[in-house]
Amino acid sequence: KKVVEMGFDPKSSKFVVALHAVYQLSDKAIQEKVNACERLGFAVGDVWEIFKKDPTFLTLSEKKVLNSMETFLGLGFSRDEFKIIVKCFPQCIGLSAETVKKKTEFVVK
Repeated sequence: KKVVEMGFDPKSSKFVVALHAVYQLSDKAIQEKVNACERLGFAVGDVWEIFKKDPTFLTLSEKKVLNSMETFLGLGFSRDEFKIIVKCFPQCIGLSAETVKKKTEFVVK
């Protein structure tokens, strides 16, 4: 019921992934994940927007998100650009620096 209220279609594969993520985390843990994302500069609305695109997002550790942010910053992206990239392509979190560099060479040049 909670996942349906979040806007997931029970007939979609993302529903199952979201259901697993929500089932795996307590309400307190979810709030802590949202707070961690806020500390990294994401707005609460951004967190839920990202979660709807990639329900595994809330299961990631703050350290993993921070490491990804540092990878992008190290490649010359700004914090705002990192947030935009994550909002558009949440799966980029956890990619290695080499993979990020290869996938973004056209942007960095």
